[in-house]
Amino acid sequence: MAVMRVTVFSRALRATTDIHIAYPLIRNQFGDPEGREPIYTVPREPLPVLWLIHGGGDNYGDWIYHTRISDLAERKHLVVVMPSVRDFTSSRCDVEYYRWVSEELPAFVRNILPISEKREKNFIAGLSMGGYLSYRVALNHCERYSHVGSLSSPLDIVADYRARHANSKTLASADSLIGTDRDIRALVENALSQGKQLPKMFQACGTEDFTWEINVDMRDYFREKGLDLTWKEGPGIHNWDFWSEHIVDLIQWLPLEKETEDVHKFQKEGK
Repeated sequence: MAVMRVTVFSRALRATTDIHIAYPLIRNQFGDPEGREPIYTVPREPLPVLWLIHGGGDNYGDWIYHTRISDLAERKHLVVVMPSVRDFTSSRCDVEYYRWVSEELPAFVRNILPISEKREKNFIAGLSMGGYLSYRVALNHCERYSHVGSLSSPLDIVADYRARHANSKTLASADSLIGTDRDIRALVENALSQGKQLPKMFQACGTEDFTWEINVDMRDYFREKGLDLTWKEGPGIHNWDFWSEHIVDLIQWLPLEKETEDVHKFQKEGK
């Protein structure tokens, strides 16, 4: 497994930004001719890829520091791309960061690594703010992503603004977001009306999380619309204890072929 840190200039952001990429390598069990060191090579076929977004207040490195995402990716033969994204849900950088994640980032990574462009091998997910962004990107581009996932995410941005930003003097009002491309419900309705194939959905939230009610409401909405949703819940608040456990569930849920051993056992034993 190679874990790369890449710094790139983004035209959308008009600044440099960082990415972590976990990239599985093929290990030659026999090593070099004298048997001293294993030899690692890059897979010849384009690999499936998970675009994985951190939460507000975190950064691109937190998935590496707080979870075993690189080990899980290696066992599943999955590329994981973890970009740096500012907390644009409570800032004025919405357009820039959306363009960075949805357009520039995929184009850049595909220029440097052999990753698949097929819809069925492209997945996007995140925690908290990152999960909301993932759903927004996936529903705006149903043709690109077959699966989308969220952990403890305020998927109803209108309800989130009403609950947490009602007195903001700088942000748009909650009502002004209704029906826009920032409104997940509106994106679902629009995609359904156009007969698009929506991505399969994964949603997890802790029962003590401050986003619990929003998540339950969105879960019920997705089910009402007949969408393909996998729902996970359990004790937990808005922290890495919950996310490090349920990122394993999310990885297991993805339609990936390669796995060398049970990843839940692997994580719990800390191997």
